Amino acid sequence: MAKGLSKKQLQYFKDKLLAERQKVLEEMGEMQQGNLKQSISDASGENSRYSYHLGDVASLSYGREFSMGLSERQQKYLEQIDSALTRITDGSYGICKVTGDPIDLERLEEVLVAKYSVKGKEILEKRKKQGL
Repeated sequence: MAKGLSKKQLQYFKDKLLAERQKVLEEMGEMQQGNLKQSISDASGENSRYSYHLGDVASLSYGREFSMGLSERQQKYLEQIDSALTRITDGSYGICKVTGDPIDLERLEEVLVAKYSVKGKEILEKRKKQGL
């Protein structure tokens, strides 16, 4: 594992990933609480459906769809974080899955869940454009 990250670096990124994971889980919890409160007020008749203006209904619907989209994105991000934590455990974190080269520390700082170096990402993009 000469070309990989040091134990100290791996621990540093593991701590950052765990903190990021906790933050996402808290955000998702807050969002679910907000959706729950909205559902309760709807069910209690606090806001009679008949008093809604058509624009209000559309706005409410968009708000729910937007928050559902966010939670899907957050769920996907959680999966990426878990995958990165697994790579830390198995020793492959910080190694590009395409080139096998180390991923720059600056890139890992910016994108904690990065699986590819900049060069590896470019290779993937070229393959995608070529339909491979």
